[in-house]
Amino acid sequence: MAKAKKITAALTAALLCTASLTSCSDTSYVMTAGDSKINAGIYIYNELTEMSYQMTMMYYQKGIKKDYFDQKVDGKAFDEYLSDYALTATKEYAAVVDKFNELGLTLSDEDIKSINDSISSTWDSQGEFYESEGISKESVKLALKGSKMREELFDHYYAEGGEEAVSDDEMVKYLDDNYLRYKSISFAKTKASTDSSSSATDSSTDSADAANEEAKAKRDEFLEKAQGVSFDDFDCIIDEYNDYVASKKAADSSSATDSDSSASDSSTTSDDTSSVAESDTSSTASDDTSSVSDSTAESSSAADSDSSTDSSSSEPDPYANEKMANYGAMDDSQKDTTNGKILKEVSGMSTDVATAYEDDNAYYILIKGDVKDRDTEYAKDNHEDLLKEMKSDEFQKKLTSWVEKLDIKVNNKAIKRYTPKVVYDKQTEYYSKNNNS
Repeated sequence: MAKAKKITAALTAALLCTASLTSCSDTSYVMTAGDSKINAGIYIYNELTEMSYQMTMMYYQKGIKKDYFDQKVDGKAFDEYLSDYALTATKEYAAVVDKFNELGLTLSDEDIKSINDSISSTWDSQGEFYESEGISKESVKLALKGSKMREELFDHYYAEGGEEAVSDDEMVKYLDDNYLRYKSISFAKTKASTDSSSSATDSSTDSADAANEEAKAKRDEFLEKAQGVSFDDFDCIIDEYNDYVASKKAADSSSATDSDSSASDSSTTSDDTSSVAESDTSSTASDDTSSVSDSTAESSSAADSDSSTDSSSSEPDPYANEKMANYGAMDDSQKDTTNGKILKEVSGMSTDVATAYEDDNAYYILIKGDVKDRDTEYAKDNHEDLLKEMKSDEFQKKLTSWVEKLDIKVNNKAIKRYTPKVVYDKQTEYYSKNNNS
C-alpha cells in the first residue's frame, strides 16, 4: 500500500514538472496581465513597426542604409531601444484594454468596420510577411483595436463632455503662451562643389561666394522694400518675391536652352562639348518657392493646413503664407535644429517688423505676427490636434499609472526569442527571397 502511494506521488510530481516546463517554454504569449495572456504577435508587431519607423528616420535624417544595429536611438543601442520600446508598448496595450473595459467603453460599429477593412487590406499585401515574422492576423487586429481604444480613452477624459474636458478659453490661452506666428522668405545659399577628394576647388569656392553675395544682395533688396510693412501686408512682398522666382526660373531655363543650342551647333573637329559653360541655376535666390511657406515647426503636431479655408471654396486662404508654430513645446534638442533656431529668432522679434536672418542654408526675411489676432479661430479649426498637444503628456502619466497598477508578469522566454535582430533577419530573409523569386 505504501509502495503504491509512493508510485502515485512520483507520477504526480512528474506530471507537475512536465506541465511546468511546458508552461515556461511556451513563447506564444509575451506576458500575462491579470488573468489575460498577451499574444507574442502583439509584441513583435510593436517591435517591427518601431524598427521600420526608426530605420526610415535614419535614412532620411542621416542617409543610413545599413548597419542599423551599430546606431543609437535616444542614447541606447538600437536593439536595446527596440526591445524596451516594444515591451513598454505591449504593457501599455494591456493597460489600455483593461481600463477601457473597466470604464465600460465600447468601440462603435464604424470603428470595428474600419479596423476590419484595414486588416483585410494589410493582409492582402503583407499577410505572408507578417506570418513569416510570427505575427497572426488576430494579433494585428488586437493591436489596431488597442490603438483605437487608446484614442477613445483620451477623448473620454479630455474631449468635449469628458471627465477633464479642455475649455475653449484654456485652449486659446495655451496658444497665446506657446505659439509663434510668422511669415518668411528665403534665398538659398550655394555650396562649393567638391572634387573627387571631397575638397572644394578654388574656382568652385569663388563661384559659390559670388552666388551667395548676389543672393544676400537680393535678400537685402527685398528687406528694404519690407521696411514699414505690416505682418498682414507682407503678403505683397511675398507675391513680388514669387514673381521674381518665376521670372528667374524662366530666364535660367531660356539661358540653358540657348546654351544647349549653341553647343549642338558648334560642329568642330573636336567631339568634346564639355567646355561649353552650363547655366548656373543656383547662383542667386532659391528656386524653391516652397520656402515662402516652409513649415519650421518640428514640434507642432497641429497640421498647419488651416482647415478654416475650404479647398473647394473660391475664397482665397488669408493665411496661406503664414505659419503657426508651437515653440513653447520644443525641448533643447529641437531648439538646436535649423528650424528651432529660426523659431528662436522669431520669438525674440517685435511684431510687424521685417528682420534679416541667415544660417548655413539660406538668407531669410522673417516677420512676426500677433498670435492673439488669430488664436480663437485657430483653436476652433485645429481643436483635435491642439488637444493632443496639450494633454498627451498628462494622458501618458495616467497610462503609466495604469500599467503600474496592473498585475503584469513578463514571459522572458518569449522576449529572448523575439529579439530585434531576429525580427530584422527574418524581414531581410523574406524580402530577399521574394524579390529574387
